[in-house]
Amino acid sequence: MDTSGPHTERRTATATERQFWFAERIAPGSPAWRVLSTVRIDGAPDRRTLAAAAARVVARHPVLRSVFAPEEGELRCTTVEPVDPPLLELPPGTGFDAAARELARTALLDPGTGRHVVLALSEDPGDAPGATLYVLTHHLVYDGLSHEVFTADLARAHARVLAGEPEPAPLAHPVPPLPDAARRAELTAHWRSALDGMPDLPGDSDGPTQRDLARTEPHGHIVRFPGEAGATVREAARRLACPPFAVLLTAYAQGLYDLCGAEDFCVGTPVSTRTPDLEDAIGCLLTTLPVRIRRPAEAGACERTWTTFTDGLFHMDLPQDDLVRAVRTRPGRRMPLYQALFAYESWPRPVHDAGTVRMRTAPVTPLGTQAEVLFQLNELPGHRLEGMLQAPAGGLWAGRLAALSDAVRHRLALLTTTTEEIAR
Repeated sequence: MDTSGPHTERRTATATERQFWFAERIAPGSPAWRVLSTVRIDGAPDRRTLAAAAARVVARHPVLRSVFAPEEGELRCTTVEPVDPPLLELPPGTGFDAAARELARTALLDPGTGRHVVLALSEDPGDAPGATLYVLTHHLVYDGLSHEVFTADLARAHARVLAGEPEPAPLAHPVPPLPDAARRAELTAHWRSALDGMPDLPGDSDGPTQRDLARTEPHGHIVRFPGEAGATVREAARRLACPPFAVLLTAYAQGLYDLCGAEDFCVGTPVSTRTPDLEDAIGCLLTTLPVRIRRPAEAGACERTWTTFTDGLFHMDLPQDDLVRAVRTRPGRRMPLYQALFAYESWPRPVHDAGTVRMRTAPVTPLGTQAEVLFQLNELPGHRLEGMLQAPAGGLWAGRLAALSDAVRHRLALLTTTTEEIAR
């Protein structure tokens, strides 16, 4: 593809972009690197207007019209002319799993040529007007918050297309600067100290590798918490002087401990790297922070988890690949630093006016296996908590997800129960 032209922009890829670019090469086409997200549409959608609006969103965001290619030992990102995303048609009432089977391995998605978005529309069955729009992207250019940005921009563009109004100028895509040599040395020293001697989560020392995980079908288990569990967690978090995230991560770590007995291990958790000037940008603007869990079943576990996490936040600007190189001191085929992941989505999901219809997002469900065990948890309207535990089919954790779910729910109940309630 010719990437020269008057509007061409070139930059060095970020550490997270490098991570997913290399991941695509070790397991090409794996669902683990794909993101399938949904937009609920209230009202009768017009396909032509929807397609035109989606094309405007792609043109507005540089990363959605970029090509990634190695050059002189570095991965470079070059913007190209936008390609209108295809809008496929699915049978009425197509659910997420069926849409995933239809779209996850489509050849229409090709990050190597700047084709980063594929859309598929499924209208609701029956007489009530409505539809679900499935948005397939690559993790190289998209994260959970990107979907909120995409949906808000799609709604605005939809309204402008209907009104015959032009789209604002494309966004710039500023990239946070890398740490200088002195800061890099400070960060490297911190992480070597913080993770010194940390063992892997108990499991098979010979694997699985990242490639093995990406090529394995995932096994999932839905986890639902009773009542308004989100509100209960927030009350407990106030008592413990930490955010709900720390309470929920601690419950997950304690559940892992209950099943495998690990007293010292790491849980990776995605953390946004968005700065104020990137609030409205689309991209994979995150890093995975290793959170060391020690003595998870002892008193003060939430406070220790939160202290460790915040300490990591102050040192999160070391690129992920540099962190792995600095800290991984023993050979092994398993994922380095952490084999368990915890992802928590708690942001608001507003309804967007799009002219003749309204749009809103739904939580993103992981398509493929990204860790030996993963817990994705969402806070939904009404303070409901619902999530999914996932592990590679046939692996150590696949047959233990139901037990892990029970353990996490039991541990969360204990963490959110006051001393007075226990006494009664």
